[in-house]
Amino acid sequence: MVDTRVMRRGFTLIELLIVISILAILSTLGVSNFQSTRIKAKDISRKSDLQTIAKSLEAYVNDHHTYPLSDANFKIICKTNGSICDWGKEFSDGLDSSTPKTIYATMLPVDPSGFTYHYYSQNGTSFILYARLENTNDPSITTFDPVVYCGGTNLCNYKVSSSNIL
Repeated sequence: MVDTRVMRRGFTLIELLIVISILAILSTLGVSNFQSTRIKAKDISRKSDLQTIAKSLEAYVNDHHTYPLSDANFKIICKTNGSICDWGKEFSDGLDSSTPKTIYATMLPVDPSGFTYHYYSQNGTSFILYARLENTNDPSITTFDPVVYCGGTNLCNYKVSSSNIL
């Protein structure tokens, strides 16, 4: 007598397609959440960077009774000889060789995505630091008049200012 039961091994095509579809949906959700988290982390880094710079500027004003001025490219003129303290470089007062210089930041932070930070101080009585936040849902985002660009056509949308201005 022949056994009529056939032993099935493996999965049917429909079962495989269902599993593949579920995995695709889960991976799509995971990647989008990961991208969102990365953007938020970069924005947190930017906010922290601007706070660090602001604290360095407050230390500078305690020593010199004025904030350093900004140049036409929104960088800090930090040395008594008019030299620029560029992003990613040391921020010091750079006094002449007869007096020691004070280092306010061993390295001014650089934007994590290649945008640029902007420093503005026209008369040394106050300052504004600008950055570009990428998370469009961040409640800190605002627009500025006049418009400030943080790299190419990307508008700056976040600022930190000295305590004596809004």
